[in-house]
Amino acid sequence: MKRKKKVKLYIFMAILVGFLGLSACGTVTVKADISEYGDMPITIVGVGDTEFQVTANELSQLPCISQSVSGKTEKAGTIKAVGPTLETFLAQYGKDISDYTRIRFEAADGYKKGFLQEELATHEFILAVANGDLPLGKEEAPLRLVVPGAASDQWVRMVIRIEFITE
Repeated sequence: MKRKKKVKLYIFMAILVGFLGLSACGTVTVKADISEYGDMPITIVGVGDTEFQVTANELSQLPCISQSVSGKTEKAGTIKAVGPTLETFLAQYGKDISDYTRIRFEAADGYKKGFLQEELATHEFILAVANGDLPLGKEEAPLRLVVPGAASDQWVRMVIRIEFITE
């Protein structure tokens, strides 16, 4: 009888480990051809002593996630955001979202969207360099900020500058 219980326990544990392995947030590889915009500069301010630039190609080399996110309106549509999270991006510089009081994203068309600490702590921010296996469209590249769980008016297309503010 004890042997049957052990076998059942081992089977249960094996199934559990397998399930956890499948549901774990693994690293996704960017498969889209982002060569059209992959080298476009995205200015980063406030992470180090001086501003610097990154590209979608560089961001695509970080550990990435893939998440399908639908906007609240038909215009926003659905995107399968592929890219690193903002936390992953900051971690490579020894920084954390909590180090900043707000973060502001600027688009190529002049649109600016800022997030306060409360919002930064509440949502995940994906720095999307691709839309699933497809590159971002011209009206989205070189980077699209996608905020799962937030209204699509919180997303930013054509991001060319990210400012990290501590004051």
